[in-house]
Amino acid sequence: MSNTKANFLRQFDDITAVFPIQGDARAAIHNGLDFPTTRDEKWKYTRVSSILAKTFKRNDIAPLAHFSLVKNECQLVFINGSYQPDLSSALPSGCAMESMAEMKGETRDYMLTKLGRLANFKDQAFLGLNTSYFHDGAFLKVEKNAIIDQPINIINISQGQDQVSNVRNLICIEPNAQVQFVHRFEGDSNHEAFTNSVMEICVDENAHVDYYMIENEGAATTSINATYVSQARHSNFSMVTITKSGQLVRNNLHVAINDVGCETNMYGIYFTDGNQHVDNQTYADHRQPNCNSNELYKGVMADRSTGVFNGKIMVHQAAQQTNAFQSNQNILLGNRATINTKPELEIYADDVKCSHGCTIGQLDEEAMFYLQSRGLGKEAAHKLLVQAFASDVIEKIKIESVRKEVETFIESKFI
Repeated sequence: MSNTKANFLRQFDDITAVFPIQGDARAAIHNGLDFPTTRDEKWKYTRVSSILAKTFKRNDIAPLAHFSLVKNECQLVFINGSYQPDLSSALPSGCAMESMAEMKGETRDYMLTKLGRLANFKDQAFLGLNTSYFHDGAFLKVEKNAIIDQPINIINISQGQDQVSNVRNLICIEPNAQVQFVHRFEGDSNHEAFTNSVMEICVDENAHVDYYMIENEGAATTSINATYVSQARHSNFSMVTITKSGQLVRNNLHVAINDVGCETNMYGIYFTDGNQHVDNQTYADHRQPNCNSNELYKGVMADRSTGVFNGKIMVHQAAQQTNAFQSNQNILLGNRATINTKPELEIYADDVKCSHGCTIGQLDEEAMFYLQSRGLGKEAAHKLLVQAFASDVIEKIKIESVRKEVETFIESKFI
């Protein structure tokens, strides 16, 4: 084990293992599972050496100072990875949540049968790190046939100087249930923080899930997010990833389409400036026939910021009559921003409709001239074109308050 890796892991030595899976995960992370370098194809453009070289803290939780938390119904709040019941609210009938740290008896036993089933800690070092050292998280279960009318909000807040948080969540959606989740990553008086998050979502037969992830921890925060989804027969899963801020942001999305008749939608919109770096890695794994997947990620990059998109559609031989479409589109605002994009298809079936592609460009000068000739100022024309570019993803957001939040963010950012 290298000195850099050993020194990085040493700062977690005092964390007690409280879940059975953590013993094996710690053995893996200490004995051979290495952190990625730019020699690894999937990490070619994203350097994590700054994470491994830093000493982090686990700060005491303090009252919120800068992040304005509006207490809504259906709200679960975690600060620095710990559940905050006083800031949370009850969930509606048909949906149950428990803090993993507080679970006991049969419910805990059931949770442990699901934990780590989708996210294999032997696959990636940061996943192994999370599994080894997380101490709390939300276990959510939506009961069979339940239709949850209100969005369930999960809010993870990073607080304090050099804070490190291994955030873990597990969601089980039973057959025929319908639910929407809004998962927020926010910062409160945090600086040089590191959030390492893993979400596992089990979508049972005929279930319908909409999942929105909003990343906004601040300009000096590093975050690595891994989302693993398993879909059963005739289920529908849609995810929209919205990246508003972050120094280094890495999103790994893996959807296992396990049975017939599934619908999968993956959308993303990322806005970067300064020296920000955002890396989106997606994997749609078609294993059975008669399924559809749609994927659209859009980026708007300014200053010296960089973006990465690596999306892969895998179609196994059994997955005949698959329809799978993937697109990555980017606008560079200036000559110094950079995007590295690599959409991929790997197909072993012969009766499929699949396509992939990417575009990289700048704002249309003719469109800018046209709008200015009709009386709009340069800033207003600039903003309008960015909004138009992002609209294909924004219109996929079904929750009106979230959609308006993104539109307001564009209004304030691109001036």
